[in-house]
Amino acid sequence: MKYVCPICGTEGWKVKKITVGSHVNPEYWHLISDDFHFCPTPECHVVYFNGTVTFTVKEVKTKVFFKEKGSPKPLCYCKQVTEEDVIEAINRGARSVEQVEEMTGIGNGGHCLITNPSGRCCRQFYVEFINRILESVTVGERDDNREVQMADLTKDCCKV
Repeated sequence: MKYVCPICGTEGWKVKKITVGSHVNPEYWHLISDDFHFCPTPECHVVYFNGTVTFTVKEVKTKVFFKEKGSPKPLCYCKQVTEEDVIEAINRGARSVEQVEEMTGIGNGGHCLITNPSGRCCRQFYVEFINRILESVTVGERDDNREVQMADLTKDCCKV
């Protein structure tokens, strides 16, 4: 059986009870069961849902990286690395995913089930973000040797 978000209709990702409990505000813990899914749509305000209960970004205490509009946007929850930290590393000279990982500590935290609202490893998301920024730096270096700024990024850089 497929579970789709009641707001956007996107198929959800199954998440464990411990993941939901780690991120939902404590006043909603009594509503948590083993049957929740995570909505992966950036534009949708739903974070977790099951057949009867929906938790939105307002009922969740953790910023959900690709649903977040403001800064700082988390990329790696285990190591507490943000988009801004990655950009800083690139502005300091990192020119590969591996160099960004080394400079920021992003990835390999091993606690994603609890720390990441999606209950998944962040690597799939941050690698795309880093590569996109590195591509813009390469273009920028050819153009005018400027640093990357948050304003240079589009809001959909971390599409899931």
